[in-house]
Amino acid sequence: MKKIIGILLIMLLLVGCSSTTANQASKNDKETKNEKVNIKFWHALGGSLGDGLLEIIDKYNSSQDKYVVEPVTIGSYSEIDEKLQAAYAAKTVPALVAGGSYEMFYKKGLVEAFEDYITDEYDKEDIVGGFMTAALREGKMFFAPAYGTSQVLYYNKAVLNETGYNVEDLQSWQSIVAMQKDIIGLDTNKGEINYIWEPMWGSGNMADVVSSAGGKYISDDGKKVLINNDIWVEVLDQFRIWINEDKIMNIHSGGQGWEYWYKTMDDWVYGKSLGYTGSPGDYVIALDAVKKAIDEGYKNKFGVTPQPGWKNNDPAPRFSSLMYFIPKSPNLTQEQKKGAADFVTYATSTSNTAKFSMATGYVGVRKSVLDLPEYKEYLKSNPDADAALIQIDKYAIPEFVDPTGGAILDALKEAVDKIQIENIPSEEALNQAAAKAQRELDKINK
Repeated sequence: MKKIIGILLIMLLLVGCSSTTANQASKNDKETKNEKVNIKFWHALGGSLGDGLLEIIDKYNSSQDKYVVEPVTIGSYSEIDEKLQAAYAAKTVPALVAGGSYEMFYKKGLVEAFEDYITDEYDKEDIVGGFMTAALREGKMFFAPAYGTSQVLYYNKAVLNETGYNVEDLQSWQSIVAMQKDIIGLDTNKGEINYIWEPMWGSGNMADVVSSAGGKYISDDGKKVLINNDIWVEVLDQFRIWINEDKIMNIHSGGQGWEYWYKTMDDWVYGKSLGYTGSPGDYVIALDAVKKAIDEGYKNKFGVTPQPGWKNNDPAPRFSSLMYFIPKSPNLTQEQKKGAADFVTYATSTSNTAKFSMATGYVGVRKSVLDLPEYKEYLKSNPDADAALIQIDKYAIPEFVDPTGGAILDALKEAVDKIQIENIPSEEALNQAAAKAQRELDKINK
């Protein structure tokens, strides 16, 4: 009898332990289900851009209970590339990255198709045309644009209108130059217009004009450097003449840091040039500077417009865009990838991309920004703030990705300096640059 009672006690203990274990497992399952999915997010945004991003992340994390985005700030985009390559090898990649050489990782097959993880809430049709073009690979959306930039024209509306011209007269470089006889020498209260235009130092503005004329960096098959063909020579030599011989344009170069940039901007602000070609990121600073100049008595009225075309061609300036992408790696779960896409959908909503654009001057990624009541109200006191968005949507083309890792762009930059600053004929400077760049292109095509 004692033996039977002992067996019963042991059975009861086992059942009790089993029950306790089952209850604990059930509890753990519930805790796991209630636990938010962690979305580690690498980016390199600092300053006001970084602050704006962190604000969006905080609001997103508070807005829902499924995911939590954990931002990790990396020092630079090149550092993102280095760390990400190591993370791929170690199978420790983050669920989301903003910036870096996304094209390089895509070509290695290391990027998930962003499109595979979005819901209907992400309206692809609403993405600004140029940005969507840059995000597509073989007809599928692999990346998601965060924001972008494309050089635009800042001009003096007061001077333009006083001489009987309007913004339509800024639609080609030839029409701008044709205004010189009426505008150069015009009194601006504390000085006079010395230059019809000031391109920003560097090869970027020149490449935009060449693009409008139909020029390319390399051949379609990727084998031949084209920066010394007839189109490049014609366009750059004409700017050389306008700058160095006719002296109706001007270039500020050199100096410490961004000194050349601010000198170029100041000439326009204080009535020495009709305008200059600059970044949408200049907008907030430039608008305040013009308001201050007007208060000091200078003749100016703030205006921004898309870049002109070459002769009768449409504009075709380059644009760059910061892209989000989801790394492809076995260490990421499906839920983490869906969470990354969900955050991007939130961060690039019409409301959030509009706020970002209004705060920084950079271009929001959604066309519906233009219909947002807050943005319309913003435009009333911020004239032409939508110029870069319109330019990217209608005219701009994605920036050139140098297959040599920078040799072609570096050679072109050296040539443009020779042409603009040293007054060396374009054909000579570009032939030297093309030969140098071709050697590097040949190395990667072997």
